Order: sequence, then structure tokens, then C-alpha cells
Amino acid sequence: MESKNLAIMFLIILVAVMALGTFLIIEASRKGANKYLTFAPGTKYIYEGSTEEGVERTEVYVTNNIKKIMGVNVIEVRDMVFLDDELIEDTKDWYSQDKFGNVWYFGEDSKELIDGKVASTEGSWVAGYYGAKPGIVMPANPEVGDVYRQEYFPGEAEDMGEVVSLGVSIKVKYGSFSNCLQTKDWNPLEPGDEEYKYYCPEVGNVVYEVGIEDGEFSQLIDVKKGSDSNKQTEIKDEPVEELKTQITEEEAKAIALKRVPGRVTDFGIEKKFGKATYVVEIDPDSGPETDVIIDIETGEVLGIET
Repeated sequence: MESKNLAIMFLIILVAVMALGTFLIIEASRKGANKYLTFAPGTKYIYEGSTEEGVERTEVYVTNNIKKIMGVNVIEVRDMVFLDDELIEDTKDWYSQDKFGNVWYFGEDSKELIDGKVASTEGSWVAGYYGAKPGIVMPANPEVGDVYRQEYFPGEAEDMGEVVSLGVSIKVKYGSFSNCLQTKDWNPLEPGDEEYKYYCPEVGNVVYEVGIEDGEFSQLIDVKKGSDSNKQTEIKDEPVEELKTQITEEEAKAIALKRVPGRVTDFGIEKKFGKATYVVEIDPDSGPETDVIIDIETGEVLGIET
């Protein structure tokens, strides 16, 4: 019931804001820009952190590209994730700010990559299509206890946020900051995958995020502005070639269940053992949750992880 009420509330707010024609492209120099989340074209934010897979670097570049979604001008932000210097995710996000200071999220075009080929576009959505609605990714006047829907594409994209604390001080590789905002982000579609994020006015974006359960973190290490960041980012072509598989998803699940009887709880394509594999997560009839790793070309079981 709470989820339904939130969806109705944000729909009412969106209709009212659109009716007033109050959406603005977010610019750092614009009076009334949200101090915690501001997108100045030509700016690149660089983050780095360690994961169980290796060193992960994320480059978030604010482009000059403007497009219309639901009749609203939105700015395009390109988000690229590298694992040990290999590009593994390439996403285009679309944002706009209303005149009250709320920053809205209108969708994303997300590509997960293996060896430069598109393995998945899961999580992609665009507001106005197939029931998807924009959400507020940063409220204009956040207060502790505020809960807000960041995106809403039922069953696919349902990220939520909650304001945990204000006036926080934090130190990262890029510098020390005060008067920061701490949020808790989660997705009801992925129980247990919660994280804290810290937004600081001196940067106008996230400076640190950490998984609540696994402790994996990413911190801001550099900010580049102007033409240099533009050149460094846009020379990278957007991946378009799709990863080809010889084994179907259903065949992979059948192979996995034959080795580990139980119920499939998750499924995806990941790079394991230096190659593209299916990873089938199983809640077994007995024992702990188990991942069965299968070669996407031969169907061979390469490994079982618990």
C-alpha cells in the first residue's frame, strides 16, 4: 500500500509541475539550482573503489546533449564503469530540474558489456513508455526521514531513496567536505542491496557511496571541467555489437538445476574465468545459496560458488 501511495503522490506532483511548465535544464550557475546535485555541461566526475572482482573506476560525464522526454528538456549524463581498466558498463542517464529545485530522473539507456560487446540492457527505461514514470533523485529541500521514489518502471526499475542525515562531514581522496547530505538508497526488487551515499554542496554531486551489507565503496578522486573532459570522454564510441550465445537462457537454467536442484532466484551474464558465462543463482533444496557458472558457448559447467 505504501508503494502504491508513493507512486500516486509522485504522479500528482509530476502532473502539477508539467502543467506549470516549470522544468529547467540544470546548470550550476542558474539561481535556484539544487546545491546537492547539479549538472554543469563539460564536467566529469571520476570515482574509484575496490570490489571483490578488482579495482572499479567510474567516470560520470555531463554532456551538452539535450533531448525531450514527456515534453521536458532533459540533460544527458554519460556514466561509464571500468573494472581493471576494461569498460563493463556504459549508461546514458537523463535528468531535469523543476523551478522549485527538485531534480528529476527521466530514464536511462544502460548497457552491460563483456569484451566490448553488449551482454545486457537490463534496467533501461524511459519515462512515458510502458508505464514508466520519472522520479525525484534529489529533493529541493531534503529533511531527515524524507522517502522518495527515484524511478518507477514496475518490475524493472524501482530505486528508492531516504534522507538519513544532514550536516555530515566526510573525507575522501578528492578532499574534505562539510554540510553534506547522507541518503540511503535501495531497490525493493533487490533485497539486501542497500547503500549509503553522501552528496556535498562543494561538489554538487556524490562524493562517497558504500554498500551497507558488503562494505564495498566508491569515492570521488577527481573532477575535471571544460573542454579537456569533453575530449577525454566523447572519443569513446558507444558499444553497439551484441554478445552472441550458443546456449539459451532456458538451457542454461536446466543445466544449472541438474547440477544443483532447487529454485532459480537470479540469472545473468558475467565475465568469469576470463570468458563470458551465464551465472545462475539457485536457492537449493538443501544448503546455502549457490551460483552455477556455465560457458555460454558450450554449456559446460565451469564452476559452482556458494
